[in-house]
Amino acid sequence: MSDGSLSQEEIDALLQGADDLGGALQPETPATAFGDVSMTSKILTEDEKGEIRNLSAEIGRSMGTTLSTITGKAAKLSNPRVEVMSKDEYILQITEKPVQINAHYSGTVSGSHSYVITEAAAKQIAALMMAQEEDESELTEMALSAITEGFSQMSGAAASVIEENADIQVKAEGLKAELRDESVDLELPEDGFVRIHFDFVSNGNSSFVDEIIEMSVAKSISDEMLKKRGVFVAQSSGPAPQSENLFQPGMGQSVPQFSFGAEPKGGMGSVGVQPVQFPSLSTVQSQGMSGNIGLLMDVSMQLTVELGRTKMLIKDILGMGEGTIVELDKLAGEPVDLLVNGKLIAKGEVVVIDENFGVRVTDIISPMERISNLE
Repeated sequence: MSDGSLSQEEIDALLQGADDLGGALQPETPATAFGDVSMTSKILTEDEKGEIRNLSAEIGRSMGTTLSTITGKAAKLSNPRVEVMSKDEYILQITEKPVQINAHYSGTVSGSHSYVITEAAAKQIAALMMAQEEDESELTEMALSAITEGFSQMSGAAASVIEENADIQVKAEGLKAELRDESVDLELPEDGFVRIHFDFVSNGNSSFVDEIIEMSVAKSISDEMLKKRGVFVAQSSGPAPQSENLFQPGMGQSVPQFSFGAEPKGGMGSVGVQPVQFPSLSTVQSQGMSGNIGLLMDVSMQLTVELGRTKMLIKDILGMGEGTIVELDKLAGEPVDLLVNGKLIAKGEVVVIDENFGVRVTDIISPMERISNLE
């Protein structure tokens, strides 16, 4: 080495040492709760959880209103709780015989999606759909078909809420309610999922409805909602930023890379800013309302014609006898009300058919007015 050059043996020795050092510096892959898949693809950020939580509250209201509208009975899905769970964790929490309603998502986002309810809740919903008393026996095929129809309408309403809030097309398809012998028979995403737990109350009975959403679907929906509000969305891949002023990650943690859209032309270090685009307000029509309604065509419902109403004191009611005239709150010739299961659906005028009274329908109540009558 007197002339400053290296021999071939010295070069080989240096290269061998570099290889050993490089192997020692390779970072270890951080362990995750879902195997060797990257952690960022299997968790929701706090912003994403917040979007799903807000969306869930609106979905619960829409589904409850839809079920109330088609059954004529008060039903409520409320107090949603959002959790990221594994299949094994969820199975341990379901101690009753479950019914699963598969309703896979397709459209702009697609993936596994279903609802899970207890057998008791299933009988409760079937009784609402069929306008019958709750049956304590085993669930029949007719009852499962009624449950399928009910969730077809409710999932259609939920899809409309997602479309309105995220500006994406979502459709629930392949709906079918199936009774599982035990929780291990549930069809669930193997790599974890988002569970939205709703409290379900109807006819004085309470239970729950679980919505199971594949992780990738939940992240796509929440990210689209964040983008719509002009919030920058973290990406799950790419090199971590080097600025310590922005992030101070712990050992073994990966730092998300933030995407700011197209690279600005203003030069290095500048950030392109674009105005937030707000969509025009429009009425979103619920999907799924045109489901297989034929399943319910043979279900009987109580139709009542109401001539009018009035309020009376108890002493006047006790003093009623033959010949007493009761004055109603409607004028002569004013349309009468047609009610199904106690809910107003139309107005009409009284006619005589042979020797029987009848009603000629003159006005149909709009779906929005029917919904407002339930509130």
